[in-house]
Amino acid sequence: MDGLSAHAPRNDVTAAQAATSRPWFGFRSVAIIPLAAAIAGTGMDARAQTTPTEVVAQTAPTENASPGGHLMLGLAAAYLPRYEGSDDYRMRAMPLVDYRNGRFFAGVLTGIGYDFSPVSNVEFGPLLSYRIGRDQDDADRLNGLGDIDGGADLGAFVRWNLRPFFVRATVKQGISGNATGTQIRLGAGYATTLGPADRLVLDASVDWADSEVMQTYFGITAAQSASSGLAGYTADAGIRRYGLGATWTHTLTPQWFSTVGARMYRLGSEAANSPITLERNAGTLSAGVGYRF
Repeated sequence: MDGLSAHAPRNDVTAAQAATSRPWFGFRSVAIIPLAAAIAGTGMDARAQTTPTEVVAQTAPTENASPGGHLMLGLAAAYLPRYEGSDDYRMRAMPLVDYRNGRFFAGVLTGIGYDFSPVSNVEFGPLLSYRIGRDQDDADRLNGLGDIDGGADLGAFVRWNLRPFFVRATVKQGISGNATGTQIRLGAGYATTLGPADRLVLDASVDWADSEVMQTYFGITAAQSASSGLAGYTADAGIRRYGLGATWTHTLTPQWFSTVGARMYRLGSEAANSPITLERNAGTLSAGVGYRF
């Protein structure tokens, strides 16, 4: 919600890394993360599911960490559903900030983490990120359901680079806010160079969530049913969504870059059967520009 070099040092956060190794799990993040990834990796390479998040960040393996920190700043915009399951769309904009120093990384969308892997084509480590909430004022369909508070997620990530392919996994446990359950994301993709200044990343992902997370976002309690007029619904653990995405990143100068991404996703049956869901299939379009210091 990712222009890269096949041998970018670890401290040059690639889009592939940002969008894959260290994802987010909020719906808005899904749409813009790709851009975060792009920002993280631009200058040499390239974090919605349809939540604003997944760019060229998923590309080639990185080399061993090199000294010195790198900061990326940018601005992104995304056209996405008002909430997960909505049939109405809106524009969202947000600043993008990503910092990397050696094996340490921190970003607005990617979260805070550290890569402990001693192997150049494998990355793994802990991850702390923020989960965006949901306001009942976001859409008429949500009126009476109450707000979902955002919160912190603690987890881990692993990524295996198999040039030009990659696979990754992320697991997160909510430690604050309303949705304090467990979520897992598995993904794979392909990254290629289209020219000296252009990179393309294609990826597929699947998100699983436990019953607490699913009930928080798609379930309707008796009290919520009475206040909203929607039928009660209990959402069990299961596949939250499947996603397919593509991100193109163009290097404008050694410092400036632009990125454009598109993503389609389909809700799993537990989410799709919720009275909250008006559209099971959805997509997002995102674009951003960034500067690497």
